[in-house]
Amino acid sequence: MPREPLCIALDLETTGLDPASDRVVEIGALVFDADGLVVETFERLINPGRPIAAAARAINGILDSDLAEAPPAADVLPDFVHLLGRTPDAPLLAHNAAFDAGFLGMELTRAGMAIPDRPVLDTLPLARAALPELRSHRLDLLVAHFGIAPQARHRALSDAAAVMDLWLRLDGPAADDVARVSYPIHDGSRPVRPPIGWERLDEALGRGRPVRIAYDGGTRGDVPRIITPRSFAHRGGVAYVVATCHIDSVEKSFRLDRIRTYEVLEGPGARP
Repeated sequence: MPREPLCIALDLETTGLDPASDRVVEIGALVFDADGLVVETFERLINPGRPIAAAARAINGILDSDLAEAPPAADVLPDFVHLLGRTPDAPLLAHNAAFDAGFLGMELTRAGMAIPDRPVLDTLPLARAALPELRSHRLDLLVAHFGIAPQARHRALSDAAAVMDLWLRLDGPAADDVARVSYPIHDGSRPVRPPIGWERLDEALGRGRPVRIAYDGGTRGDVPRIITPRSFAHRGGVAYVVATCHIDSVEKSFRLDRIRTYEVLEGPGARP
């Protein structure tokens, strides 16, 4: 598989974990080539207009006073979107990308800006697939595992640099389709979005249609199931569909990476 000439590693620091109420306080991004040569950097602080939660401050070390003179997101985002526009073919990368995609989309929505049709590839599933023996695939533990040169951790640009290094060490461009999970940039205050490629399952959820799945894992093993999707969820960087399982008539969570095939059941006779 040919290697993409450029990629963009992205990281956001925020006031907390909820895109509906929390805000982005820092954007860091690196444009780099297949050899790891950084050709452009983007690093901006953002005044969130609200205090940083104590838990977030303890992680990133950013103080409210550090942001007092910083511009608001509406003044910073056009420059970042311009960067994306100048590199339209460069994959956008993040670790636990659903988080960054949701926060970025939420800030764009607040600023009254269009959300770019740009998927965010997730390095977390790549790490899970390549290193199943690790007890955790958090970015800081992967940095330690690979012996990546230590930097100012939990700041946006340094974490973006770690994402870049991780992508190259995991040979992200050559990863198979199962490991290459990506998310749309979206309004994170809305219901959780599934990864790109699961649009038919999302449509079935919206229409309340039952779905027949072939699923690896769970207490019943490799048995065909019929489910009715209710919502999507992300836990520990893993995407799930929460659905009523009509074998047991209870609500369960099914990992999307364990659904081998699925079929949306249509028509008046398509009842579980």
